Amino acid sequence: MNFFALRFSIPTVVMLLAFSTVSLSPVHALEIKVRDQATVQGSTIYLKDIASFHPETDPRVGVLARLDVASAPSPGKGVSLNGDFLKYKIGSAISGKEDITLEVPGSMVVKRTAHLISAAEIQRIFRDHVMSRVPWDPDKIVFEKIEVPETVALPEGKVHWEIAERGSDRYLGHVAMTINFFVDGKQVRNVPVSGKITLRQAVVKASRKINPGQVLSKEDVTLVAEQNGQLNKDVLTSLDEAVGKKSVRSIQPGQPITSQMIEDPPVVKKGNRVVIQAQSDVIKVTAQGKVMEDGRVGEEVRVMNMGSGKEVFAIVKGPGLVEVAF
Repeated sequence: MNFFALRFSIPTVVMLLAFSTVSLSPVHALEIKVRDQATVQGSTIYLKDIASFHPETDPRVGVLARLDVASAPSPGKGVSLNGDFLKYKIGSAISGKEDITLEVPGSMVVKRTAHLISAAEIQRIFRDHVMSRVPWDPDKIVFEKIEVPETVALPEGKVHWEIAERGSDRYLGHVAMTINFFVDGKQVRNVPVSGKITLRQAVVKASRKINPGQVLSKEDVTLVAEQNGQLNKDVLTSLDEAVGKKSVRSIQPGQPITSQMIEDPPVVKKGNRVVIQAQSDVIKVTAQGKVMEDGRVGEEVRVMNMGSGKEVFAIVKGPGLVEVAF
């Protein structure tokens, strides 16, 4: 072989060496680098959430980005993914593709975002629900205690809720309900809530012992402000409801007075002289009479006509006045 036949120019040699160097190290067309921390919103961890691609214009990025790596943690929580697990999960998707390199840390942490509902917001939901349904004056309602979770973490999305009653719907005493939270129309969380609710109101009580048949005076009763978890609708709440009424039973000092304990006193009594009237649209007739039994306004009593001596039934219209049908 002729030595001079193997001579090359310097530029040619440089080019050959450069070609030789490139051919010894294969070109990697796509690099995937997994981060050591990432944040996701949904319930699934995709490769695009935890890794970067270079170059991003590689046509295979679209498919690889949607690779389901693992389930995401609960909203507001985090999860640690082992590096060997990531190599296996991602490596199986790029197996046989020698022009793709994968860089994975020893482990990584993935956190999930959340829509947080504070304890104060849950209490507000509870109060608003009760206040929109109570039949009493809202100013009289007292929320003594509301028991709720500290914070509720929901998935990201459009949130609304529905409330299910649990037990009594009287909204006094111990009141319990369940708040069902929905995100984007899907029910995601049930939160039990309970509270103690009392009613602030004035109650008429006896200021001293009241005997049966006694007509109540202002000195017999007093108005006391109370806060109670039980409501007795028959308890009087105004002195005007008691004064002038007749007791039908014995009432002890300090005892709340109910409508069953009193009645209107008779406005006519047995033996009273009264006017008996009968009238129509065109005529009115009156006569003197004597009541044969006690009667209150609107009650029917027996009355003797003093002129004829006959007894008739008449409706008590007021003190000294009764009316018979014409």
